[in-house]
Amino acid sequence: MEDVISIASLYIDEYASDELYELVRNNLADQLDARLHSLSNPIQYLTTVRCCGEEELTLLMVAVLNGYNEIVQILFQHCPPELQVELHGSIRISKSDVVTRMTAVQCACYRSHFVVAKTLIDIGGADVNHDNDKWPNYPLLIQASGENRIDIVRFLVENGYADVNKTQSNDRDRCTAIILSAYKGYITIIEYLIEKGADINYSCKNSNLDGTVPITFAVLLGDVNVIRLLCDSGADTKATLNNGKTLVMVAVDHQHFDVVDFLLQRSIATIDDLELAANLSIYHLQKASKIITIAFEYRASNNIPKICVEPNIAYEFYRECQTLEEFEIIKNDPDRMWIEAALVRERILLPRNDYSLIRPLLDRGDVLASRDEFGKCFHLWVHAFRLYQTMQITTNMHRFVWLFCKMLTKNQSIPIDQFLTVCYLVFEPSQTRYMNNDIQNALFLVIITTKILERQVTENEERSLIFRWISKLCQRNLVAKNGETLLHFCVDICTNQYLNWRPNDIRSHLQFPNVPALQLLLAYGSHWLDLDAAERIFGCTALHLACQQFEEPVIVKCLIHAGAHLDCVNDEGQTPIECADDIAIRALFNTQNVPRRLKCICARLIVDERLNIVEDDLFTPYLQKFILMHDHQRTKSKC
Repeated sequence: MEDVISIASLYIDEYASDELYELVRNNLADQLDARLHSLSNPIQYLTTVRCCGEEELTLLMVAVLNGYNEIVQILFQHCPPELQVELHGSIRISKSDVVTRMTAVQCACYRSHFVVAKTLIDIGGADVNHDNDKWPNYPLLIQASGENRIDIVRFLVENGYADVNKTQSNDRDRCTAIILSAYKGYITIIEYLIEKGADINYSCKNSNLDGTVPITFAVLLGDVNVIRLLCDSGADTKATLNNGKTLVMVAVDHQHFDVVDFLLQRSIATIDDLELAANLSIYHLQKASKIITIAFEYRASNNIPKICVEPNIAYEFYRECQTLEEFEIIKNDPDRMWIEAALVRERILLPRNDYSLIRPLLDRGDVLASRDEFGKCFHLWVHAFRLYQTMQITTNMHRFVWLFCKMLTKNQSIPIDQFLTVCYLVFEPSQTRYMNNDIQNALFLVIITTKILERQVTENEERSLIFRWISKLCQRNLVAKNGETLLHFCVDICTNQYLNWRPNDIRSHLQFPNVPALQLLLAYGSHWLDLDAAERIFGCTALHLACQQFEEPVIVKCLIHAGAHLDCVNDEGQTPIECADDIAIRALFNTQNVPRRLKCICARLIVDERLNIVEDDLFTPYLQKFILMHDHQRTKSKC
C-alpha cells in the first residue's frame, strides 16, 4: 500500500520565505539555523532575490546590510557561498540613490560593515572587482574613490584586496583610483593613495577622454588644493590634455583664475604661456580680458618687458598693446583683436619655430578674401610665405593662384607690383624643388599674366617687368620629376586634372591646352626653352603631345614656328606627324616648307648606319642625345 501524504505537509513551506527574512532581520541566529534545517531545499530560499519595498534583496544581503556576521556564516553553512555572494540586488546607498546590480560585498562596504565584508571575501570568495549600474566597469576600489569613501578605500588596500595601481576600470579608459579621485577633487583619498604608492603620473588609455593624468583632471576641476598636492608629490607639470592643450590653457578655458595664478607662481606656466592661452580665447572677450589683465599685472609686478614684433604691412602696421589701457581701447574691435592675437602668437611662437603659428594666418586670409579685401589677404599670405621660409618649411603657391583667380572673377584689377611679388616667389629656394605642382603653379601665373595683359590697362614699364619675369622663368628651364617642362604642361590637356585646389574658382580662368600662355612663353623665352625636351615616360616632346591630342592646329603651328624639330622620335620611334590622327594636323606638316637641317640629316644617317657614338670622344653627351632623338629604331635597340 502506498504512503499517504498529508494535505498539511504540502503547505508546510508556504510561508518559509517570510519567516526566514524576518529571522534574519531580527538577528535570530539559532532560530534561523533550526528553520533552515527543517526545510527540504534551503538553497532555493538562499538564492532567491526578493522585493523588499523599493529594494531587491537576498537573505545574505539582508544580513550584510545589518552587519550580522554570525547570520552570514549560518547562511554559508546551508548554501555554498559561491551561489550567494555574486547575486545582484537593488540597494539604497543614500537618500537619493537606489543602485541596481549590487553584490553582497558592495552592500557590506557601503554600509561600513567591514567585518562582514572580510567574511564575504575570505570565506565566501566574494569578488571586489564587480561593478554596478551606478559605476559600470568600475571595481569597488574605484567606486569608493568616486564616492569619497576613504573607509572603503583603506579597507580594500590595507587588507590586500585591491592594488592602488593594478586595480583599473574594466573599460578602454583603464582608469585607476587616483584618476577618479583627482577628477572628483577628493583630497583625502588622493593623499592616502599617494601614501600607498599610487602612480602620480598614470595615464588613462582612452584618447577620447579630455584628461590624461591626474593633474590634468585636477586642472579641469579647478581645485587648487588638489593641484598643489599633486605638484608637491611629483606630478608631471608638462602634461597636456589629449587635444594638446597645456595646463594653463585648460585653466584659462574653464576660467579657473586661481589655478592660473598658482601655475604662474610655481613657474609651471610662463607669462608667454598665459598670453598664448588668452590668445586662444580672443573671441570670448570677457574671458580673454580677464586673462590679459592678469598677464599685464604679472608683467608689471615682475618687471617683465615685451619684445614685440616690428610693425609690418601684414598686420596693418599695428604694434602689440603695451599697457592694459591700450588693450581696453581695442577690445571691442574684432579685426584689431585678431591682429593683436596674431602679434602675440608671432612674438612667442616664431622663436620656438612652431609652425602652428601659420595656420591662423592662412585662415584669416580666406576671411579677408571672402570680404573682397584682397590686398589685406595678399599681404597676410606673403607674410605667411616668409614665415614658412624662416622655419624652413616647404612653401606652395596655390593660394596665390587662387587669390588672383578670385580677383579676376570679381573683375578686380590685380596690382602689378603685388602680382610680380608673387611671381618672383617662384624663384625662392623653398620653391625650386622641380616638383610638378611647383612648375604648374608657375605656369598658372603665366596664364594669369595673359589675363592681366588682356583685361587691364598697364604701363609700358609694368609690361616690361612682366616680360622680364617670363624670360627669367624660361631661363630656369624647369623640369619636373618625369621630365615635363613648362611647354609639356602648357600643351597637355591632362594638366587640367591638376586644377584640384578650389577648382570651382580657378577652372574658369585656367584651362589647358593654353594658347595665350604658350605664345607668351615662346615670345619671351624661346631662347632658353628646350623645344625638343622629351618627358621620361614615353619620350614625347611638347610637339608630340600637341599632335596626339588636338584637332586645332594652332598649338602645333606655334611650336613649329618657334623651331621645334619635326623629326624627333619618341620611345616608340615615332615622329610628331606619325603621332597625329587628325587630318588637319597632318596637312599642316605637309605644307611646311621648312628644309631639313643638315645636322638632322647627319643624325639620321648615323643612327641608320648604327655607328658607335658612345666610345667616340667626338660625340659629346649633347650630340649623343641629339642623335638619339632621330633614332627610329631605338625601341628595338633597347630590347
